[in-house]
Amino acid sequence: MDLFPLYSPIWRKALALAWPMMLSHIFSTAMRTTDMLLMGGFGAAAVTAVGLGDVWDRVVLQIGLGLGTGSIALISQETGVEQDDSDNRVGMIMSQVLATGFLTGVPFILVGNLIPELLIGILGATQEVVLLAAQYLQIIFSAAPFRIVNLISAKAIQGTGDTRTPMIVGITGNAANIGLSIALVWGVGPLPALGVPGVAWGTALANFLITLFYLGIFLTPRLDFRLGIPAGGWNPIITAQLLQVSVPRIMQGGYQTLISFPFNALLLLFGTEVAAAFHISRRIQQQLMAPLQRAYGTVTTILAGQNLGRGAHEESRRTGNAMLWLSALTVGTLGLALSLLAPRVVGAFAEDQTTITYSIGFLRALSLGAPVLATFMILSGLLTAAGDTRTPFYASVGSQTLLMLCLSYALSVIFGLGVTGIIIGLVADYAGRSIPVAARFASGVWMKEARAMIRDRRS
Repeated sequence: MDLFPLYSPIWRKALALAWPMMLSHIFSTAMRTTDMLLMGGFGAAAVTAVGLGDVWDRVVLQIGLGLGTGSIALISQETGVEQDDSDNRVGMIMSQVLATGFLTGVPFILVGNLIPELLIGILGATQEVVLLAAQYLQIIFSAAPFRIVNLISAKAIQGTGDTRTPMIVGITGNAANIGLSIALVWGVGPLPALGVPGVAWGTALANFLITLFYLGIFLTPRLDFRLGIPAGGWNPIITAQLLQVSVPRIMQGGYQTLISFPFNALLLLFGTEVAAAFHISRRIQQQLMAPLQRAYGTVTTILAGQNLGRGAHEESRRTGNAMLWLSALTVGTLGLALSLLAPRVVGAFAEDQTTITYSIGFLRALSLGAPVLATFMILSGLLTAAGDTRTPFYASVGSQTLLMLCLSYALSVIFGLGVTGIIIGLVADYAGRSIPVAARFASGVWMKEARAMIRDRRS
């Protein structure tokens, strides 16, 4: 099979959509890194306070990402449906999704003002850290509705096939976040020096500015749709479908955060150096390879969703196959290169020889397993386009529980393989997640589900 002539049109379109998302992810990571560097000047308590505040802030993040997943599925499908000039269904769906997201964020304002100390205290922090983190969390939660709206807006616009507009807004917003955080932490010019709360205020104000950016974009003729309310008012079918797609994605992200606690405890059984080595290799993998993997998953959702909206179901299947081959070629090559260069790359993050040795092993396993994880993300993205986020959720929860945690524990502790057993469990987890979504993709059932979903919404 000559792959290049067969899949090159899809590859060109996919890469054109993917690079803005990868760039956005890099800038987003830089913003978080800046926050931690700023807090380093205030001592360990400040760093810990921001870290613990972010633990709870991940709840807002997962809700925003989940609703964003639902919005990109609905919008990409609707974009592919042929519409007449007076039809503004994309804008109407967008309006309802944004309103749902904003309302979902409002309770966090109340929680942040009523019980921030309680939320931080149950994580086991000292009193000094509780006071600092509670201030941070109160401010961050006050911007929760705006952050959720921003995440939904980015994903929804991507669903129309426009990935550059969210990139521009995201980079501008992250630059504003970095500038405001620095200015408010240290008191630049007429601004007050707020210390730890300055980082939170920088993030909150940046989220509000990003919301204004998106609102301005939605109200201008820049996009092919306009915000509007359907003649019949609020459409419960849209809300039901949004939650149908979003809730499993939210639960998947939440469980992934939850299971990290016992897994980190397992790592610590073998020493601090092992835990540090895993987090170093994980950070390198997320910085260098995750942007490509995540972008491929989102691009698959966009292209497959638009094809499903047009009724081109076999073209959606072809898109999935094309993205799998593209991932094998690009992620596979990058993973192999990173595996070979692991000693040099790890050396930039650690000095202790024991930590370096373990880091090299973890990084090589994560790098060589990266194409398998990319397979899971791509096929999950395709199923998401059809409205199926349940299969990726079940696959992820089952595999992480049985393989990443239980198998790693059994091999490393019960059978005495040590760190090697944990590495085997990590790689097995990647394969365990991919098999169920691959089986679902091969079955073709998702095509029928997408057809029914579109029919119900348009009825």
